[in-house]
Formats: sequence, structure tokens, C-alpha cells
Amino acid sequence: MAVGIESIDRLRLDLAFGSHFDNAWTVRTDKKLLVVDDDTTKISRFSDDECEGEQALMIVNKNNKIITLVAIDHKLIDNHPGGIADCAVFDDTKLEFVEFKTNAFGNSDESIIDTFDKACGQLKETLVVFNDKLKAVGVDLFNTMAVECRIVLSHRFPRASAIKQDYRLQFTNETNGIELYFERLVSFK
Repeated sequence: MAVGIESIDRLRLDLAFGSHFDNAWTVRTDKKLLVVDDDTTKISRFSDDECEGEQALMIVNKNNKIITLVAIDHKLIDNHPGGIADCAVFDDTKLEFVEFKTNAFGNSDESIIDTFDKACGQLKETLVVFNDKLKAVGVDLFNTMAVECRIVLSHRFPRASAIKQDYRLQFTNETNGIELYFERLVSFK
């Protein structure tokens, strides 16, 4: 059953996830958007509160396209063993799986590595789950739109540029070319 949003209909998310999908998504067309992982509900959502900007994924939507947010963890999929990405944001050409680690401090190399290991594991598991669910309804996710993954860190998290670069390369190699980003800004054209 189509929902009338091209990107959702093309991915057949409503068929793939059934009734779990019904209340897990929302759309916006603003030029600038903020996505946060709510501290109270632990569910990702759009925000209009500029005060939440330091903990947010910032989206630039130059052409006012329909941007869909699907809250994955604790909404679409609850209590997934090993964890799963917090949300997906997408337009009609690009899908970003997002894992928020804004409560991590990265006080040592060990804690940075632990944070990145956990986030990468959650993103990889999300790729597998979505790929399997969509294949079951006849959709090849990776040939339907560009797929990227993103870890959102707080401003107080250390830069750790060399460690991030290592994780980006390893992630891309382990996921057959899916790019991993750490930037808190994403553009949809």
C-alpha cells in the first residue's frame, strides 16, 4: 500500500516493515532542519529548537525537497540485539543511516575506539536489516538510492582525525563501498 511519498513508496518501507512503519516516519521540506535523538524518549525526531543544535544533525535542504525521517531505534525496531542505528533521513536520491553518540565523551583513545566500534556495529547491523527487509519485498536498497552512514558526535568529543580516517576506510571496505561520515552537517540537493 503506497503512502504517497515517492521515496517511501519506491523503497516500499510500509510493506517491508508493516504496521511498525506507520508511526515511525515524518516528513519536512524546510531549507534547514535539525534532527536530534530525544534524551527522554530515546527516539529520533525533527527539532525546531535551536538550543538543541549542538546535539543535532543539521540538514541543508536547498531545494525544499521532501526529507523523510524514520525513527528506527525504539520506534520502527525496538530492542534489537546488539543495537541498531537511531534513524534514517532521506530524500528521493540519498539515504543516510544515522547513529547519535552525543552523550559520549571520548576521554581516552580506548573510549573513542569503544564509541566508534559500537556505532559502526549498529550501522552495519542496520544495513543488513534494511537490506534483508527490502529484498523480501523486491527492493534492492543499494541500487535504488545512494546509501551513506553517519555518526553524530557532540562538540566536546575529541577530533581524533586519524582514528576517524581509519574507521572510515575500514567501514567502507567492510560494507562494499558504503561511506561513513562523522560530520554533523548533511546536504540534500
